[in-house]
Amino acid sequence: MSGMWRSAKSFVVRRVLHADDTPHRIALGVGLATFVGFTPTMGLQTAIALGLAALLRANKAVCIPIVWITNPLTFVPIYGACWWLGAMILPGSKLPAEQAAVLTKLQGFGSGGTGFFANLFSAEFWSSMLSFMLEIGAELWLGCTIVGVFSGLVLYFLTRWGVGAYRIRHEAHMLRRQQRRKEILAGRKPRRKIMASTGETTSL
Repeated sequence: MSGMWRSAKSFVVRRVLHADDTPHRIALGVGLATFVGFTPTMGLQTAIALGLAALLRANKAVCIPIVWITNPLTFVPIYGACWWLGAMILPGSKLPAEQAAVLTKLQGFGSGGTGFFANLFSAEFWSSMLSFMLEIGAELWLGCTIVGVFSGLVLYFLTRWGVGAYRIRHEAHMLRRQQRRKEILAGRKPRRKIMASTGETTSL
């Protein structure tokens, strides 16, 4: 957990707060990647996020790590919860029987010798995974869209505010440091003049 926390902190500081871009473009990249990360398009999410970022002129550097919100370790609970949300909204969905069947199918992709880790680089596996996501039905797509849009909007505004606030604080901090340096140098100059006039030498 400590390693994950350090990695997340390093990503936020280096890729987000210190990114050489405007707060809007950084936040837009975070929001787009978050939305795409929740869509049931695992295996294509990186390409989709980078394509949208290029189209909408968002920051691309922040996209790649964020789209892996859904990954071999998290996709079962995330997609299961999104399917449940969509099933609660759409009329005619049969809960909980259908939910149990969907979770069983999702778990089948994430476990055993035919799971993600055994076939992670197999084109056939990713093709079958995408076909399965399409077959699950409108419940999954509706739930993922709702969660993705909501999460993307929230993170867009939080990121834009956070980057702007951090840059204001950072600039103020740098100005204070510069002012302290000027005050230190200003305090040393008269002493140097006195020593020069008396012919004394010393080290400061």
